[in-house]
Amino acid sequence: MASEAIGATPADGSRPTKYYFAYGSNLHLRQMKRRCPESKFIGCARLSHHRWQINERGYANVVEAEGQWVDGLVYEIDEKDEARLDINEGVSKNAYTKRYMTVLLHRAQSPLYRRPTAWIVDKGGPAKVRQLANEEGHQHVEYPQHWQQDVLVYISLNYILDSKPKEEYVSRINFGINDARALGLGDDYITNCIRPFVPPNQKKAQNKAKKTEKPGGGAGGGSGGTAGPGGLGVPRGSAGPGPAKRDGSPMNEKPRQHSQGVKRGAAQSQYISSTHAGSKPACGYHREKTRTVRCWGSGAAAPTPANSSDAEHSRYRGQ
Repeated sequence: MASEAIGATPADGSRPTKYYFAYGSNLHLRQMKRRCPESKFIGCARLSHHRWQINERGYANVVEAEGQWVDGLVYEIDEKDEARLDINEGVSKNAYTKRYMTVLLHRAQSPLYRRPTAWIVDKGGPAKVRQLANEEGHQHVEYPQHWQQDVLVYISLNYILDSKPKEEYVSRINFGINDARALGLGDDYITNCIRPFVPPNQKKAQNKAKKTEKPGGGAGGGSGGTAGPGGLGVPRGSAGPGPAKRDGSPMNEKPRQHSQGVKRGAAQSQYISSTHAGSKPACGYHREKTRTVRCWGSGAAAPTPANSSDAEHSRYRGQ
């Protein structure tokens, strides 16, 4: 449930900080470095009983949906970063509303945990940091996932209809997807929850299509499920009927279900693996039971959460 949380005051007397859950273009670390220069990366998280959408303003949002979920990243921000976010999210214009929610958090491993976002970007991005850590023989320690209360989420309450993204937003959200994937967000979740709304960048999709094309014939068959860092690959066929191409993209998608007359992706998150028997791969279209959040490795199984939410903003360019 939402609460009126106040950020914790550090013992060293520095500015109070709080956790912020990002699920849209603020998954892009370079954008977060610019918007929130003092922000620090904490880990991956899941917001339960909500689903991801592009609303009629053309930006990402989350809306309540029993048994569904939204995956994203958690940053630690101070009051100055929060003030900047409020402007970008258009809080004063009622584009987004601030809520404090409970998320299932799996903290990042030590090479990235509480590292300044600017530092990660300057080092070449999350994939590069991970590579350097591996080369240096850094020991990866798994941390148990836990429920984190009072996490700031921006949610649009006035714009909740499924729609198409703004043209300029497509590129920004794709940059965010790339960073989130490197940090543990699963391909299955991306394909089935985000891709029904946001196509890959056109140039990148064309390059992928050329690589899969075989001499003397059409494009080659799609590959099986892939795994992000610390995630498990999802084998083809485990997600229901055969894959289908969308908007010329070689990325496979699962069949989509309908709600309010608009198609939505049905998915099972890859970095949060469902473990209950007989579960169907649907973007939260079945009730959650026991899952494991993955962020640079597997976490411990944990029970189901109880709330969450977040959003993006119009010409204020949302989250």
